[in-house]
Amino acid sequence: MSVSESDIKFRKSTTVTDTSSNGGRKSQTLVVSGARHSLFPRVTKSERTDGVTRYRKEFFCNDNADDDIGYGVLLYLELPSNSGDRFYLGEGDQSDIQSSLATYDPTWMGAGQLETLLSGGESSISLTMENSDFRFENDGYIHITDKYKTSQTVDSDVNIGDSVTYSSGTWSKITAQTDIDYPDGIYIGSSTVMTIETGTNEEWLQIAKNYYPEEDIGNGDGADTSPALTTLSNNTNGICLQPGLLPMVTATIGAVTKTVNVASDGSCSGYCSAGTLNMTTGVWTTDITWTVAPDNGTDIKCTYCENAFAYSGNVATIALGEQVANAYATANSYGGGCIYSGEIKPRTDNWTETTSSGTYDESTYPLTLFNDGTEEDTFTFTFTNATAFTCSGTNAGSVGTGSVSADFSPTNADTGQPYFTLLSAGWGGTWASGETVQAQTHPATLPVWLKEVVPAGTAQESYNLCVVGYYVE
Repeated sequence: MSVSESDIKFRKSTTVTDTSSNGGRKSQTLVVSGARHSLFPRVTKSERTDGVTRYRKEFFCNDNADDDIGYGVLLYLELPSNSGDRFYLGEGDQSDIQSSLATYDPTWMGAGQLETLLSGGESSISLTMENSDFRFENDGYIHITDKYKTSQTVDSDVNIGDSVTYSSGTWSKITAQTDIDYPDGIYIGSSTVMTIETGTNEEWLQIAKNYYPEEDIGNGDGADTSPALTTLSNNTNGICLQPGLLPMVTATIGAVTKTVNVASDGSCSGYCSAGTLNMTTGVWTTDITWTVAPDNGTDIKCTYCENAFAYSGNVATIALGEQVANAYATANSYGGGCIYSGEIKPRTDNWTETTSSGTYDESTYPLTLFNDGTEEDTFTFTFTNATAFTCSGTNAGSVGTGSVSADFSPTNADTGQPYFTLLSAGWGGTWASGETVQAQTHPATLPVWLKEVVPAGTAQESYNLCVVGYYVE
């Protein structure tokens, strides 16, 4: 068995507002494909006049009833907005809210039209974006496709976003659906229909990592705690800001390797008291002040990545880690950065036992989890005597009582499936009243943020369109 299209659902967050508390955990409310204002509200006249930036959170959910894992999941915007606004896509976590975005800024990705035709074999792609602030992740993925038919004849009653079907030379409106296999499709405006037919090309290509390990940037003399540092040599596109790929500087001090980490704003922390790197130019605006001077005659080294993309105006050129396989014309081809997850499945962690002599073998008998049942929550099992316990979730509240002599499977009332199953075979030792076991659970979802930017003075548009695409292996 494997995850199919019918297993995939998009759901809203528990809070949907234009306030700092917007977002949070997954709700059971579906984002209905093809329904107007299903996620974002209508842009008002005053918002077009004054400008507005609005956020919405949604969850890509794996509801496969056999609890199969969704492997190699990619989410992306299919095409830019057809109105004066623009949409961005960024990864969230299972419970973050809008105010979190002030301190944790996702890699905001989007889609653009192919700028330069591709013949196949190229190691870079150029896209015309709506602005120069869209980003692409080093070692991430980019989606490219030509599933757009231009200069089409479309019935006069068809609006942007309508599902359509082709017959006798004309595209006509049909009931909203997700299927876009020809002769069906989605009308995206400007006499253009998104549809998949024989000869359609589509690829998900890995972006270059642009990784430079242990570049020599200075020397220790055993006395100077702030030796001069040279500019990072691979700086043309700026230094990569992604978590996990941020610069790391090492020096030998007392014959031991000491480390300084550079944050996305260029500030330094670790075995130092100062230091700032200009992440745009690779220049050290403030040399690192080490806690103790680096050893005499030793090298100071920096491991970092250069951004895999660069802008000329609004045209982004993205370096690839592999070659384009197919040919693409500019008129009907679009591409965009992808959010990637290797596995979409429920998970559990942070198992904690508070007891004098009780045990539970969570390695051999872990919680059994369910795609359409497990939620983002922290569950606490509290013993009322040597064999019986109550269970409650921080979010779910009380979910019942259990015994060490039977499997415990509390039902999620929203789905009719268990939150989890706790296996009786795992219990051991002697438990006492008041002792507890605690575990966190996480649902089979990929949480994402969407950002809509409406610049001040945006002209009125009848309809705009935000299309999120996905791929599952």
